Amino acid sequence: MNDQDVWHDPISAAGFLDTTPAYLAKLRWQGGGPPFYRLSGIRYRQRDLDAWRESRRRTSTSDRGGVGA
Repeated sequence: MNDQDVWHDPISAAGFLDTTPAYLAKLRWQGGGPPFYRLSGIRYRQRDLDAWRESRRRTSTSDRGGVGA
């Protein structure tokens, strides 16, 4: 199995992203967070977490990124 096959629950996803499960819950409600699935509970794919984290990358504090970032 490679990293792309790894699935996370909200607690392990929050740990990977260095945030809290409550913040991920807020993003699920508001939108703008990493894509997720409803499979026996909320699940995140590793590749989606990697892509979302990379989308948050900035080159300066004034770099606002793309729309919705």
